[in-house]
Amino acid sequence: MNTNNATNEELGKAREELRGLCDTVLLSSVHHVTYISGFEAPHAVGVGAVIVYAGAFAAFSVGEGGTCLGVSVGNAEQAKRESRLDGLVTFEGFESFRQADPRGTYLEGVRNALAQVGLGRASRLGIEPNALPYGAADYIARHFSGVTLVDATPALERVRLTKTAREIGLLRRAAYIGDVGHRALADLCKTAGLNEFDMWGVITARMNQAAGREIPCVGELVTGPRTTTVNYPGGPRNRATAIGDAALMDISQRIDGYWSDVTNTHVIGREANAHERKYARASQAAFAAACDNLRPGKLASEAWAAADLAYTQHGLQMPHYMGHQIGVVVNELPRVVPYDHTPIQAGMVFSLEPGAYEGPGGTFGARSEKMVLVTPSGPEVLSQFEWGI
Repeated sequence: MNTNNATNEELGKAREELRGLCDTVLLSSVHHVTYISGFEAPHAVGVGAVIVYAGAFAAFSVGEGGTCLGVSVGNAEQAKRESRLDGLVTFEGFESFRQADPRGTYLEGVRNALAQVGLGRASRLGIEPNALPYGAADYIARHFSGVTLVDATPALERVRLTKTAREIGLLRRAAYIGDVGHRALADLCKTAGLNEFDMWGVITARMNQAAGREIPCVGELVTGPRTTTVNYPGGPRNRATAIGDAALMDISQRIDGYWSDVTNTHVIGREANAHERKYARASQAAFAAACDNLRPGKLASEAWAAADLAYTQHGLQMPHYMGHQIGVVVNELPRVVPYDHTPIQAGMVFSLEPGAYEGPGGTFGARSEKMVLVTPSGPEVLSQFEWGI
């Protein structure tokens, strides 16, 4: 663990934003624990969702006091390698040969962590109401009488609007893994007759190989008529492709706590015809228009309006929102919609994802999504794969 909090820029930003709102903070969401600590907090799936009382947490003083990460015993070694916080407390999960106490040890871990970072009996504790277990809130009330709980979520979301240099580096790496996946898709789309399940297996295997380990991956691979509408997540399915099928893949990968989100469209086994190019070019033009408006001083809604105009120029209507920011969460604020007037700032990273779909009864649909960094001079497209059409 790194005991020098001066090197943790994300922690410094959070402290600055939270000053005046609260004295101490307890984080319990996967994304904010990851953001503050550097520990890639696991998402609760499978056995991991039931053997512990609750997930990882992080506590810190808003002043220059202590910081502490809380993890299950099973994640302790990973936390020691990755955490940039001072202290570490552990709590129990399931044990094969003795009766464990997941709830009790979790709650006691929360109490110990809060004591380590200096929570007093008459102070304000910032929490995430949508993520803090009720049992933890009740336990805090009983052991820290006089403490007032305040919602720190809006302040934390403001902190994450712009990315630090460290975060941008991690997002560049995530974008590269997305490139690997989409280049694998491009290779597979040269040949008809492949099963979607087999294609997905090849694509995820190549990304794991590029990452050097298994990484979480979510999204969809759809082919043929299923590309004409949005029914996310729509695949893969037990379907073999045919020459002339559309193939659309929208895929997100998490590596070192940060996500990519990228989409491309191909035609299986042949060049696209004029009808197919109409939809592909509309989505690509909307991407380019929105991307060009990701400049400091512009608004998220202005990027949406530029994309909307591109659709009109191609004789189509916008089918859904145009994208979102990305980081420790796949889909972050601000989003590229007509009602989000958040100013664009250097250091934001977006995934722009315009689509164009023929609709039920049609034969084709396209979506075109790449990751874009906002720099002081304008947009930098991080994704390097080529459009499939």
